[in-house]
Amino acid sequence: MCGKEINNKKIEHRNTEAADNSTIENIKQPSLKYRFLEAVVNGELGSRENSGTIVTLKAFRRYFSDIKTDYVNSFLPAATIETGQKTITHTRFLYRVKKGVYLVHGDVLLEFVADRGLEHKNHRQDDELGDG
Repeated sequence: MCGKEINNKKIEHRNTEAADNSTIENIKQPSLKYRFLEAVVNGELGSRENSGTIVTLKAFRRYFSDIKTDYVNSFLPAATIETGQKTITHTRFLYRVKKGVYLVHGDVLLEFVADRGLEHKNHRQDDELGDG
């Protein structure tokens, strides 16, 4: 902050260049959705079951322990597809299996992989053999 006196009162103003730089740095960070899908695709988060990839809230919190706000607790419930719906949207791409347990919709993973030219590493061994 820089100061300037006007009529015997010190006026403080922010260094806007520093503020602009921090804003730019924040924009460059990937979204939590991106980080989540990347972790699932890379096999770092979730487990592959017959029904698809399952992620628990407990594992999610542990994996994203760098997030210190309550957002880490509300992300999965907020991304849950409404009862009766089957298609994903930009913000809803999980099914709630039971309290604290979520199934990642397969289409969101396919879109994520296709959009980025990635390989989906979160799979079971028998999937590679063509048995699943």
